[in-house]
Amino acid sequence: MAAIAAATEIGWWFLPFVAGLAGGVASQLGHWRLRTALLATVVVAALGWAVPLGWQAWRGGAVRATARVVAALAGLPAHSAVGIAATLLVAVLQALAGLWLGRAFFARHRPAA
Repeated sequence: MAAIAAATEIGWWFLPFVAGLAGGVASQLGHWRLRTALLATVVVAALGWAVPLGWQAWRGGAVRATARVVAALAGLPAHSAVGIAATLLVAVLQALAGLWLGRAFFARHRPAA
């Protein structure tokens, strides 16, 4: 989560995908259950982007105004909560795509019984 948050601060918006990819590989090599890997990926991605957004808002950044404009431009209701939720959803979807790809490349091949 800290890596995603730090990368978000410097503009590396794609890091949730990379973190999901690493999580997918780790979940396959570590024999994690899919449910556990999915939950961890969702939480890490959402918090990884929510923490920098919250930090910027707390420091007086125009997070709410920007989120409202982004939501309106996306054709969503022009509310800051909608824009922020959409932003966090993008992070989660990136991470889940990375998780899927990591698990697919390192799939365990079980011998037929």
